[in-house]
Amino acid sequence: MTEAVEKAFEDAQSNPLEAVMILGLTENGGLTINSSLNNIAAMHWMLNKSIFDINVYQNNSKPEEQAEEQKKE
Repeated sequence: MTEAVEKAFEDAQSNPLEAVMILGLTENGGLTINSSLNNIAAMHWMLNKSIFDINVYQNNSKPEEQAEEQKKE
């Protein structure tokens, strides 16, 4: 494991988690998924929610980035 992966695990362990899903990329580009959930529907929901949250974060940060760019001009 890389230092960045180890740090991500340490950061996650400091939170009171009820469920966890770990997606990993191997050196060969393979994908691994480990989950504490045995329910495929719940795992699917977790993946969709994370993608939605990332999109919301990106969309909310765009106006800030545009404002910063306008200040530079």
